[in-house]
Amino acid sequence: MEVSFPMWSVCAQLCSRMQICKSINFIALNKTCQINYAEPDGTMDGLIKSVGNSFIAASTFPKELAGSCKGHDCKVNEVCIPQSPNCICVPLLEAFAGRGTREGSLVSQYKTTGQSTSYTCQADEQCGSEAGVDGIKGPKNMFHTHSELEPFWWVNLGEVYEIQKVISTNRINCCGEQLRKMLVHVGESLDTCGMKLCGQFVGPGVTGQVIVTPCSTFPKGQIVKLTSVNDRGRVFHLSEVEVYGVK
Repeated sequence: MEVSFPMWSVCAQLCSRMQICKSINFIALNKTCQINYAEPDGTMDGLIKSVGNSFIAASTFPKELAGSCKGHDCKVNEVCIPQSPNCICVPLLEAFAGRGTREGSLVSQYKTTGQSTSYTCQADEQCGSEAGVDGIKGPKNMFHTHSELEPFWWVNLGEVYEIQKVISTNRINCCGEQLRKMLVHVGESLDTCGMKLCGQFVGPGVTGQVIVTPCSTFPKGQIVKLTSVNDRGRVFHLSEVEVYGVK
């Protein structure tokens, strides 16, 4: 699907006014954008398109998109708001008041989990799917799959929640770079086609890295599914996954 400039320019304009925004995903289906905290390795020459979606790195944006906010010095937790002839810096929570204003709580701990394949770990390690929600962030505690192109892990929250964010802690003791790209979906079943995309992480990851994935569209569901997307077979292992949401 061809994505024209006007459709994603609003997302790009917003991103260019936020220090925290390093790239955006444009979802053509519902005309929403998702803000990412990082860019992938390598040079991004423009839009990278998939079926109905587009990805673009903030470093490729024309500076003029920011308008009077061009060259702003707002903090990471602020948004630059153009106000002729100058601009002001407004805290993120104020700028996006009215959406997801209720404080979400941790709703995933000790819930039912599963993963695409089961890995046989050493006797002194815990690497079953339940390790992803047991509250233990240690070097020998993680969920761990076999090497696959798209290994996945999921948690059933037991009830339907409006998901605000997912915080993932990468493997603690080694091999963090195995995480190349991760998609976070929310829905009522494990069929990704019927789920809504919360957000994505574009790596490679770092050992022990804490990855915050905000759900900009606040999808509702009781199953949260994390999928590692690779160009060759890789294992998927995270020390802990924390889902925050409200009923």
